[in-house]
Amino acid sequence: MKKNLLSVLVLLVAAVSTEAKSWKIGPASVNGMDFASINAAMNSSQVVAGDTLYLDQYYNENQEQNVTKRVVIIGTGYDTSLTDEQVVAILTNKLNLKASGAVVKSVKLSNLYFYNDDCIVERCSIIDIGTSSTTAGMNHIYSSYITGGIRGYSNSHYSQYDIQNCVMDYNWYSEVIAYLTSSKIINNTIIHQYGGNTYYALKYVNNTVIANNIILRTNANNNSDFDESSVTNSGLGNSIEHNIISHTNPLSYYPNNKIGYGGSISELFTQQGNYSDYYKLAEKSAALGYATDGGDCGCHGGMFGNPAGGRPQYIPYFSKVVVGSRTENGKLPVSVTVKIQDE
Repeated sequence: MKKNLLSVLVLLVAAVSTEAKSWKIGPASVNGMDFASINAAMNSSQVVAGDTLYLDQYYNENQEQNVTKRVVIIGTGYDTSLTDEQVVAILTNKLNLKASGAVVKSVKLSNLYFYNDDCIVERCSIIDIGTSSTTAGMNHIYSSYITGGIRGYSNSHYSQYDIQNCVMDYNWYSEVIAYLTSSKIINNTIIHQYGGNTYYALKYVNNTVIANNIILRTNANNNSDFDESSVTNSGLGNSIEHNIISHTNPLSYYPNNKIGYGGSISELFTQQGNYSDYYKLAEKSAALGYATDGGDCGCHGGMFGNPAGGRPQYIPYFSKVVVGSRTENGKLPVSVTVKIQDE
């Protein structure tokens, strides 16, 4: 009996010691921080797989960071207009996901690189996303605002992505999505390329389900159909249906799409606000009700939606703090407005 009781106690201690923990990442000038950087947390033996790292709103990182453990990283969103303080956590150098199964949510990033698979990036603002030659499996990008591109490693080493409910708003001289194969899906995403007119919206995307998207080339000044032809002529084994596509040729390959939109962005979107708000569907948008599930094409339909500003779900935040200019009955009046992202 004593031996059995001792075994139970040992198991209980082990369970407590392996319970996932939360850590706060931010500058030393802010009270209560556990680590000054993601790298410092990764180098600590206290941080283990399954832990969560919360980035402080004043965490402004300019050094390359490497995620070497299967942790969850949660930032503060990316739209500073949502709060009075106008501050969000920012990483201005590369974030390298080197651990399989790592998760990054609600972080404003410069460059993100996948060195492993089964990682999830959600509700982030990112410029460019790339893949290492060592990455063989699928990675997932949801509900994010991307101003650069998503690319596989190279034209001889394709990569796999699951891309859903993103806004890809691209004005550079290159393709928006390139070098993908056997990807799960590109779904409910807005792919807007308005850079040089000799570049594709999608290039060398093979064996992928491409559905319920809005794919636009809004500044092309000749008859070449850069977005659709890149998928139909260069792509192999794709399923392409129920997309809103800006150009008109060729049509015979994939008839189950709406073609010829985007000459005027206002015919599709409200064009009000920033980020995903700009791409909310207009009252008579062709994308309304056209998705394969009977819902809407674009980033606000589908499984994940695209909440404004990338706020992390179910985490309260101060949206407004007002401090009075003089005391009342010996006390300084303070008014605080707290919100929570529940979608």
